[in-house]
Amino acid sequence: MATQIIIALCEGPHDVAFLTRIFKCIGFVSNENKKLNEFPNPMSKLMSQEVTQTQVEELNLTEIRRNFLPSNTIQKEEDYVFMFSMHGDGKKEPRKKILKNLRLNVREEGEIKTDRPDPNTQLSVIYFFDADNKGVASRLSEISTEIKDVLPTMPTNTFSTNGDVSTIEGIKIGCYIFTGADNNTGTLEDILIPIMYEQNEKIFDDAGKYLKDHYDDSRLFPLKLRNEDDVTTEIRSTKAKDKFDYDEKKSLIGVVGQLQKSGKANTVCISDTDYLNLNKIQVAPKCKEIIEFINKFTS
Repeated sequence: MATQIIIALCEGPHDVAFLTRIFKCIGFVSNENKKLNEFPNPMSKLMSQEVTQTQVEELNLTEIRRNFLPSNTIQKEEDYVFMFSMHGDGKKEPRKKILKNLRLNVREEGEIKTDRPDPNTQLSVIYFFDADNKGVASRLSEISTEIKDVLPTMPTNTFSTNGDVSTIEGIKIGCYIFTGADNNTGTLEDILIPIMYEQNEKIFDDAGKYLKDHYDDSRLFPLKLRNEDDVTTEIRSTKAKDKFDYDEKKSLIGVVGQLQKSGKANTVCISDTDYLNLNKIQVAPKCKEIIEFINKFTS
């Protein structure tokens, strides 16, 4: 059986949590206990190199956490999926680095002796983005430009429709954009919340009312401590750059999640709570669409 190496490039940890759950609903299981040398190449080699070659002492803690190491890994027979949380859609260079490293491990036609993966190993990269207010076409255009910077032979308009898949310079690449009901704009939460809301209407309605009743924009400006002449004072910032981001949909998931996962982050609420379950994922149109897209990459 051919080995499939699938790298999923996600905007953030919520995407990773949701997609991991989707993959598990189609038979994938966690393989987090594997040692680096037990994973197939090129991922075994690339992850080991990242660990051993990175000059950790020259990085801050945030940079260390953003190394070339996946957030989650899962497996189904010889299909391996490596989930990367890229911490935002603006992280072009780290994504390009991953694609470039993978391209360097494609065995060229006619090569005989090489440390590159067996020619039966399929290398794949999947881009998962929110449409936001930009729309699907704009997102696909951004991703296409990014890919072409690394794989210049990519034909124009290769990714023109959501869910398109193409093989470029030996790498199978696909793009899926999360959208809401209009199939053009929106975010992951526009897929998640309608599914989670079903059969939990009162919980979500009450949680939504709580958020609306107690939301106070002024409290998004944090308190700042100052120490002058050995006297500590505290004032609320008025600077726009200090203001916390507020996302009502993310807050809603966090509030309802506390009923089952006390003190846990939204990632855990998404991955573990019963607001999402196998039956819901199997019948939800958006989930079925995502599964159909994923199946283009699996054995």
